[in-house]
Amino acid sequence: MENDKEIAKATALDRIVNYEIYISSMNNDQLIAIVNSLEDFEEVVTALTELSIRDMGKATPFCAKILEEHLGDEFLQAVAFNLLYEGDHEQAMKIVNKNVLSAPAALLGAIMDNLSTDSLQPFGKSLSSGFLHSIVDRYSELSDADKILILENYEWFQESYEDKL
Repeated sequence: MENDKEIAKATALDRIVNYEIYISSMNNDQLIAIVNSLEDFEEVVTALTELSIRDMGKATPFCAKILEEHLGDEFLQAVAFNLLYEGDHEQAMKIVNKNVLSAPAALLGAIMDNLSTDSLQPFGKSLSSGFLHSIVDRYSELSDADKILILENYEWFQESYEDKL
């Protein structure tokens, strides 16, 4: 009995340390279970990313849920946005439009990066000046420490949309 407990502890520790290795061998249902658990955000990020690589259509609803319900930490939300934007940027933008004024720094940085990447594309060119200004306004409300963390994202965003800002 005591040996079983030790084995369980060692297995749990191995899972925590090596999740990046074993996640690639899991099936989609197992990945979804990890994403739904929201226990270890780094593990959830890895599982969600793996799921998106295999089947973006299956990952998209989970990304949307994380963003709409503000689940996990800001880094999980940033990854969820990146993946959702890649799979369905229209849906990602609908969610962002509702939440840009309260977006945490990491998520705001991800938003700015994705939009900067598309600034020369028809989608990026179609973004309204008012929406782009709302992103700048949110950045200006961040703490100095948060601003420093995403300063490069902000500078690229400003450069990408200088004609509309």
